[in-house]
Amino acid sequence: MTDKVAERIAASMTGLLGAEYGEGTVDPLGDAKAQRDRLNHRLASLELRRQANIEGVVSMAFAVAGNDEVSEETQALDDDWLTRLVGHAQDVGNPMMQTVWGQLLAYEADAPGSFSLRTLDALAGMTGEDWGTWKRACHLCFPTGYLLKLGHRHEFEEFGLGAGEIARLQALGLVQETDDMSVTFYAPSKGLTFDYPGANLIVRHPENTLFTLPAFRISGVAREMLAHLGGENANLEYLQALGESLRTEGYDFRLRETH
Repeated sequence: MTDKVAERIAASMTGLLGAEYGEGTVDPLGDAKAQRDRLNHRLASLELRRQANIEGVVSMAFAVAGNDEVSEETQALDDDWLTRLVGHAQDVGNPMMQTVWGQLLAYEADAPGSFSLRTLDALAGMTGEDWGTWKRACHLCFPTGYLLKLGHRHEFEEFGLGAGEIARLQALGLVQETDDMSVTFYAPSKGLTFDYPGANLIVRHPENTLFTLPAFRISGVAREMLAHLGGENANLEYLQALGESLRTEGYDFRLRETH
């Protein structure tokens, strides 16, 4: 291990834990008083950091909620749910993720039951980079819970979701791990309108009334996030590419923007 790596470890631990953690100053069998001092510094430093993180999330929730009102019939936040949220939020220092957690808290306060405990646990495992990847996926998701593939490709590289990003979303439990799945839509008139946020993809086939399309399926946790923390319009370039890929399979399509 190089000196620079050791220096990085020392600087990081010292900054986080509030005491000196330089190489040679930490000895698990050393001075008990020095260990107690480091313990006290650590407890104070971590809990102050956690308190600041909680307040950052709550502050963002207030900003999102604004002056919105709820009806008298709306239930209060569930204590167990709120305890789980606080337990996760205390370790969220990334400003982007604090914003996400604040939005989630505000939405749940407005409509209790919108987010399951499983969704809180899944979100706790996401970094800011993970969230950025997921938001790019949101631009491609069909609202009923699918990522319709471009032909039989297993990635959407040109739209920011390469094979590595798909694998990461699968590891996070947001995209199901089956790669060879397809979804069938019933089209009795041989035509079907896919209603995406901000656009309609209108697809027709001269013969078929069952449209079987290759797709990834997103999880229930991901559908909760998509429904309540989405809000983005579909990527029109992706929809155009999807229509072109369907054309090679004998379909015709038309893309129409909506408001």
